Amino acid sequence: MPVTPINGTEIYYETYGSGFPLVFAHGGFGGLGTGAGGNVAPWVERFAKHFQVILPDRRSSGRSGFPDVPHTMSLFASDIRGLLKHLGHERAFVWGTSAGGPIATTFGLEHPDAAAGLVIAETAPWLSRDPDLLAKLRERIEVMNTRGVEAAYEARREGGTVGLNLFAAQRPAATEEEQRSRDARRAAIQAQLAQVPKEERVSKYGAELRTYAAHLAFDASKSIRDLKVPVLVIYGTGDTVYPDVPWAELTAGMPNVEVRLFPGQEHGAASNTPEGEAAILDFLKQHAP
Repeated sequence: MPVTPINGTEIYYETYGSGFPLVFAHGGFGGLGTGAGGNVAPWVERFAKHFQVILPDRRSSGRSGFPDVPHTMSLFASDIRGLLKHLGHERAFVWGTSAGGPIATTFGLEHPDAAAGLVIAETAPWLSRDPDLLAKLRERIEVMNTRGVEAAYEARREGGTVGLNLFAAQRPAATEEEQRSRDARRAAIQAQLAQVPKEERVSKYGAELRTYAAHLAFDASKSIRDLKVPVLVIYGTGDTVYPDVPWAELTAGMPNVEVRLFPGQEHGAASNTPEGEAAILDFLKQHAP
C-alpha cells in the first residue's frame, strides 16, 4: 500500500503512467466518503499515456491519516509538495477540482518554483458567498472547538448538516460510463458508512469540520492575481455548488491564465465533457517541460 508520512500524518497515494508528474487534488471536504475510495476515474488511463498521474488522498480523506490538528490551506499545499519530494519530483502540474481548487491555487501561490502549471476546475476562489451557510459552518466549528467533536456531531440532530451540498441539483449523467461511475461511488460510500461504528463517524466528522475551517479562511479573489505560473480555469456556468463565479473578470488582463467557460454545465460536469478533458490535456501538453 503506497503510504508515506508527510507533515505529521500518513498520505495515501497511487501513481499511473510515466512522464512529467500531474497531481490531482480531489474534491470533497474530508471525512467519510471522500478521497479516491478505490474508484479510478476514466480520465486517468487516458492522461497516464502522457503524464505520471499522481492520485493522493489528502489528509482527513479516504485512506490517508485523520490527524486531530488544525487544517489550513497552506498545510494541504505543503502535503502535495512533500509528496512530490518523496517521489523525487521537483516540479509538477497540479489539477484541483471543486474543493481541491483552492489547494491547487495555494500551491501555485506558495510553491511557485514547484508548480509547472495549474488546472483550477469546477470551483471558486472562495468557499461561498452565502452568509447563512458560512455562519452555520462557523457555529458548528465553534461547537467542536469549545465542546468537542461529539457535541458537534450531535448538533446535527437539531441543526442538520452544514456546508456545501456537493450533490445539489446534479444534472443527469451524460453517458452510461458516467452513470456507472456515479453509481459505483454512491455504492462505495453507502457500503463504507454501513460498516463504520459511531465512534469513527464522530471522529471523521471532526476531520470534515477541520477541512471546512481551512476553506473558511481561504479567499483568493485578490491574491489569485499574484499567480505567475500558467493556469487553466474550467468552469460550468450552471454550477450550483459554486454559483456565479466571475472567473473572466477575476483574471482579466492576466496573460498566464486561460478561462474556459462551459455554458449551463452543472458542478463537476465541465471538466468531464470531451471538450473539457481535451482542453485540460492540451493545456498540460503545451506547458510540459
